[in-house]
Amino acid sequence: MKFTVFLSGLLLLFLLPDWTESVEDDTVDINTLARIINFFEQNYKRVNRRYERQYAAAINVPKDQCQQNFNQNNFLTQENAVNVRNAINDDSNALYEGSELIAAGTRKVVYRQKQFNMHSEYLLLNPADNSPMTRLLNKRNDGCSVFYTFNSPCVNTCLDATGRHSIIDALNNWNRHGGIKAFVFKQFWKYDETNTEIDLQDEFKQIVAHVPLFRCVSENECYACKGEGNTPIDAHCLPPREINSEL
Repeated sequence: MKFTVFLSGLLLLFLLPDWTESVEDDTVDINTLARIINFFEQNYKRVNRRYERQYAAAINVPKDQCQQNFNQNNFLTQENAVNVRNAINDDSNALYEGSELIAAGTRKVVYRQKQFNMHSEYLLLNPADNSPMTRLLNKRNDGCSVFYTFNSPCVNTCLDATGRHSIIDALNNWNRHGGIKAFVFKQFWKYDETNTEIDLQDEFKQIVAHVPLFRCVSENECYACKGEGNTPIDAHCLPPREINSEL
């Protein structure tokens, strides 16, 4: 009996380091993530008359580029920043697809004689089974995939699970992809931030159910939103009105 217990303990001792390493290998380094998002902001950010405009970008790169040995000089070297900006600022298409990067602005469409903007998250993630994100993920199965949207996904369209413009099915597909994953936003969509009828705690959990959620606000400030299972969304990932209501 003692010999059996000893062998079990010895086996656990040998297995534990490999298991721990595999968990770490599938986790983004949050300081590196902040630098990646800052790279997006420095190179692809949309500005109109000094106002920052919505855009989204996603990458699928080798796993080590999302960990501590991140080197900006070796990052997205096949993507020309001018070409990316020109593509996403053309509101007739507003889409860029490169080797390791996809990006989108907002696309103007006319429906029933009314003009609308198709959101950048929708442009990159839909149709869920054959989207720019689908094609990007198919290029590398065990790398690091990061999806960044300047504004948090809007509740009434992107996070409406049964709506025509939902991104939830696409997130579910992404969940089945290997490697490191991170869904990141910077600021809150203005109409959701001030709408007291919306509970972003619950809405953001729809994202967390499929991929880890982060909020990065600067090169030195990035937060894991958590929210898995019964864990609440971290306060840094919620607007002040929701934080105050929970106190």
